[in-house]
Amino acid sequence: MKQFTILLFTTLFIAISISASPKDDKKKGAAEMGVFQGGVIYTLPRTGIRIYAEVTQEKFFHGPYYEYASKYIGVKNAASSDGETWKITDLRMETFGAPDPAEVHKANGAIASLLSLSDEGVLVGINSSVKSDVSKIFTTDFTQSVDLPHDIWSEMSMHSFLEGKDSLRRAGDKVKSLEEKVAEAAQDILKLRKRKALLLAAKYDKLPPDGQAYQVVVDQLNKIIGDYEGLFIGKSFKASHKYVFEIVPDAKANKPLVAFRFSPVSGVLPESNVSGKPILLELEPNTDLSRNSDQKATPSAGEMSVNGLVYRSPGTVVARLLNGGDVLAQARFAMAQFGIVVPFPDGLINGEYSIEFHPVTGAIRRIGN
Repeated sequence: MKQFTILLFTTLFIAISISASPKDDKKKGAAEMGVFQGGVIYTLPRTGIRIYAEVTQEKFFHGPYYEYASKYIGVKNAASSDGETWKITDLRMETFGAPDPAEVHKANGAIASLLSLSDEGVLVGINSSVKSDVSKIFTTDFTQSVDLPHDIWSEMSMHSFLEGKDSLRRAGDKVKSLEEKVAEAAQDILKLRKRKALLLAAKYDKLPPDGQAYQVVVDQLNKIIGDYEGLFIGKSFKASHKYVFEIVPDAKANKPLVAFRFSPVSGVLPESNVSGKPILLELEPNTDLSRNSDQKATPSAGEMSVNGLVYRSPGTVVARLLNGGDVLAQARFAMAQFGIVVPFPDGLINGEYSIEFHPVTGAIRRIGN
């Protein structure tokens, strides 16, 4: 009898457990969600603008023979001093999402258990498994510079600086004057140019065996000629640098924002360095869209959510990067904070629908069953 009683209770317990277990693929209805005490804090997103800037830096060193450039190689007004110049070569903009501290809300009741939030607490879904992207982290280095060779003027001449005896074996009689070295360098340039011209015209009896070797010879001649011409006209060293800036605008601000500062002689500078000219971010919102959206979004009787759930209907903005009066770049974006905040109808948050939100603008991305 005792064993029979134990077996009976065991059978009843298993039957009750099986009947009480819901199917995995069935969404919870409003009556099945049960009582949820308290609430869940969530935020709505605001939209930031990420600016990618690429600049070219050029450092110039005047040639040691610059005073003789006009006399020996026919170049007038050769540079007599060193210099550095910077130029913006590329600007791009994109949007990213960030929590809006002005839009922190609390979801009440059973629906709070069905919210999906990002790592930053932004509402990204209801009754839906939504994976949010990991926030990108960028580091901007303001100390980037051109890599320079250890010896800028390593090839002053292919001839000895001493005249008289062979300087490779025995000391010469005296050091050549500067103009003597200049004249030798100019003569070498003319010889190399002639040799290149004969090579290109195929005047030599023996030419490189294939096109690749031929190009190597031409490139090497160009390098040697360039090195010797640099003694007169100077040398330049260039480098390209990339920077990233992030700005989260306030919809109430009506003035352009400083994205970064730029100087043609110092390059990209932080906002606090007033020696550079500000590159401004100007935003022009579509006021007609915001006004009409606000009128349409006025809830009718019974449509206001009592669960504390709201979402964003974003506005559109034309973003411009300005250098004074010059427009450097322009793009059109959907931005959360330039739209309106709308209450969620209770009919869509009864647990029977899955809803996804755009993590950058807060707009409804998808509603499914």
